[in-house]
Amino acid sequence: MDQIHQKGVAHGILFQLRVWHFGLMTVSLPAVSLAFCFITGFIFSFDDVNETMCEVKNFIPSISAVTGITPQTYVWRICIALHCAPRFTIAFFYYNYYLQRLQNVHEKYQGFFKILIKLNFWLNTVENASLVGVTYVTNRENYPIHEKIFVVFMVTSLCYMLSNLICFRMSRGQTMTQDEHRSYFWKKVMFASIMSATAGLLYFFARHRLLCEPGAFSYFSVCEYIIAYTNMGYHMTAVLDFKDKVLLFGTYTPQAGNGSITNNNNIIRDKCKVPMVLPHNTISGNKKKRN
Repeated sequence: MDQIHQKGVAHGILFQLRVWHFGLMTVSLPAVSLAFCFITGFIFSFDDVNETMCEVKNFIPSISAVTGITPQTYVWRICIALHCAPRFTIAFFYYNYYLQRLQNVHEKYQGFFKILIKLNFWLNTVENASLVGVTYVTNRENYPIHEKIFVVFMVTSLCYMLSNLICFRMSRGQTMTQDEHRSYFWKKVMFASIMSATAGLLYFFARHRLLCEPGAFSYFSVCEYIIAYTNMGYHMTAVLDFKDKVLLFGTYTPQAGNGSITNNNNIIRDKCKVPMVLPHNTISGNKKKRN
């Protein structure tokens, strides 16, 4: 815990990136590629992407359909591959972020909070891994496996959103800043929206599978797109939580207890699982000192 909070000076910086830009690029990859797959599939392969087992008329193709045809599948797979690595990194960020805020949790609930943030980490990780799985095992190649992975993705996604909401609120104490209020508000809005869309998705899927009702699968698809973009919106709230942070690659020299710089350039971080993330104003201050 102490090493996570340890202060120091960053110098010889070779690369730095604001978390805002990091988050925007990460979310843009699936958002833009999904829109591309839908538009091109709808225009150029309408009959193919709207074909279903029941052979009834549909007008909105599912995500699996528009991302399962070529060349759209290549674009989708490349973007998800580029998207997943930052998502795994953000899971580590949140783990340490909540660990740093442990002092804001009532002592009585700190044990539970530690268990919850570990659960939150693994739910986020499994959700991301499931997204990769459902992307690379398409419904056209192996529908039974694709369906099971999709169920895992949906369950872990919903559970992660709920656990992250609880972790966020527990780690705030009595008061929240304006950005924290905004982040918490949008997390609740996205979670409520995705729960409603999930209920609609299950309802229309049942009507499609059991009754082969015309148009039911199209409404299922609409709910699927709402879930996808709401999920992206939820994860985008991370930029509010890490608004003042930057990712950097450079040399980090820790300070001793008296404020002097130690000679050891290597930090042993027992609990910190992530690359170096420092407040943006700290980096700016260090630059001014060198100048």
